[in-house]
Amino acid sequence: MDVFGNLFEVIWKLAIPVGGLSFLMVWWALRKGVLSETGGLKALGKEIEAMGKRHKDKKKESPRVNPLHGKWLKFGGGFYGTVALYTYGLIEWVEIRETIERFGGFSSFIGELSINLFINMFINGLMNFIAAISWPVYWIREFGSNHMWIWFLVAYGAYWLGMRMAQWLVLKERSG
Repeated sequence: MDVFGNLFEVIWKLAIPVGGLSFLMVWWALRKGVLSETGGLKALGKEIEAMGKRHKDKKKESPRVNPLHGKWLKFGGGFYGTVALYTYGLIEWVEIRETIERFGGFSSFIGELSINLFINMFINGLMNFIAAISWPVYWIREFGSNHMWIWFLVAYGAYWLGMRMAQWLVLKERSG
């Protein structure tokens, strides 16, 4: 695939969702007081990193967060955690949709619920978590390793833009 075709695919499948998720996670955390840094991206990044470490360390007290922010912090927060959370959600969504289709629809799926299905879903969830943690491997398989630096930079740029927009919007809300 040529560079521009691959770039369009990267923007559509990775950059836009990562930028949007970055915006939503940071905006929501700033609005709820989970994060407080609105001055600069570097300081915000350090606050997210520190919060992720506190969240992982069960011995240290960390602020209560909603399940989505908890999963984001479990993945480490920041760029890595945002892409991992998006990758996890994408993999889970595809698997849930395929499982429901395999049963012939949602009502048939509900009728077939069993302990074996729950065990399989739990095991698949763990495997998807591992795939999400190793998201570079997932996206290399998706886009190929040609021009990998381009999709990485585009995804990081979208993440950065999402964070910056969230900070700007919260500052605007607070000032006026």
